[in-house]
Amino acid sequence: MSERRVLFHNDARHSYIYYYDPPMRLEEAWKPIDEIVGTGVDTLIYGLGAGPTMFHDTDVGERWGTHIGKFQEIAGWRAYENLKSLRNQGFDPLNILINRAQDKGIEFFVSLRMSHPADPSEPDDMFTWTFRNEHPEWCLKGPGKFAFDWTYPEVRAERFALIEETVNKYDIDGFEVDWTFWPHYFEDDAVQEKAQILTRFMVEARKTADLASESKGKKILIGARVLPTLKGNTAAGIDVTTWIKTGLVDFVIPTIYEDMQLDSDFPFEWLVELGRGTDCRVYPSLQTHALPDQGGHANLKQYRAGAAAYWAKGADGIHLPWFKWPHGAEERAILSEIRDPNVLAHQPKHYFSKPSSKYAASYGYDATLPMSLAVGTGVKTATIFIADDFKGALSTLRLITADTTNLDEMTVTINDVALDQETVWRRAIGYLGEVLDYRLKPGLLITGLNTVGVEILSRPHNLGTESPLLNGIEVIIDYPKPTAQT
Repeated sequence: MSERRVLFHNDARHSYIYYYDPPMRLEEAWKPIDEIVGTGVDTLIYGLGAGPTMFHDTDVGERWGTHIGKFQEIAGWRAYENLKSLRNQGFDPLNILINRAQDKGIEFFVSLRMSHPADPSEPDDMFTWTFRNEHPEWCLKGPGKFAFDWTYPEVRAERFALIEETVNKYDIDGFEVDWTFWPHYFEDDAVQEKAQILTRFMVEARKTADLASESKGKKILIGARVLPTLKGNTAAGIDVTTWIKTGLVDFVIPTIYEDMQLDSDFPFEWLVELGRGTDCRVYPSLQTHALPDQGGHANLKQYRAGAAAYWAKGADGIHLPWFKWPHGAEERAILSEIRDPNVLAHQPKHYFSKPSSKYAASYGYDATLPMSLAVGTGVKTATIFIADDFKGALSTLRLITADTTNLDEMTVTINDVALDQETVWRRAIGYLGEVLDYRLKPGLLITGLNTVGVEILSRPHNLGTESPLLNGIEVIIDYPKPTAQT
């Protein structure tokens, strides 16, 4: 198995086909490949359409937009017209990318969603398909409403046909079975008794990929996008433990949808442990967003921190599920640097602890922030994972708070060492929040999990009932660099 380091996901829509006005030129159709050439990306994972319908010339599935009389969204119309224009030029849209990837020396994987929540009562929805619209009786009625119930063999056969066709018809290098987008496959009270249905599906997918590999004389990898916690996977009927231990998957990609916060303490180590002694590789998703008050997409220093942590935790490679687009100089720098932990080692980094998300928490992936700091509730603690060795580093601990004042009597500790409150640098975020920066002495931080403790002992006597909050913990690490003589 090759040593792939950076796997870049393009969902075929948001960073591609939605944006170009028809008819589509070949130079535009090559964009998902050409924009990563010369970076550290060695593998492109390309989404097969929107999940329900396909962008390529499938003979067993439904092609994008063919069930729609009139598009309600320009993006969907552009995609349809662009794909039609490529076909009119004699191209299969998927083969255009496969051939370009081979020319540029980039591995080409495809990804197919196994579940989707589109409402069959809205037949012109561009995210539904005729198969769903004709069989609403096969849809779930509970929390996974509108997703198909995988109890029905016809439901499984529809998805399986696309896998079988793709591994045999197209010269791909790998197939990712995406179980994490809308991970509902059975009614909640039936998940545990029916989980083996998904495992049997993966057995057949494995066999099919292996047979295609034999006939083509090349290995076609089969992998799965799974949830980041054992609890979450178990609750969805995804028996990833069995899949890894019995050799059903060559790789797993732990991912969470909707909660797009970059997290240096993303909990994938349990998968690394499961994979020990097997041929299964673990490619955790490095999410794209920084904290909300920092402007959306993470920057280079934040990506460095996340990637360094992933390598320290034992990742075999890094998967990028979504990314700022179009790619500028900073994005290309990110794609180039994150593949090598040695390159990252003494580069400036910006670590931060992610806040809790109800969606992620529902799948067992939770966080301690934000956290109440009400007077009288004692010391509150949270952790932050740091991969650096700190040799020659300048480090700053940053706390993001709400409803705190400069007259609050408080203690702050890092790894049980109290910090000097007289030297903290404070600045306001609007009129409700504050940033507190502590320049740290050498030796206070450790490689791995660091514990931050905060307690507010007293507040101004004439201040009302606001409850102070700890919203964020960040560690900013810098390494002095020489400058050119002028």
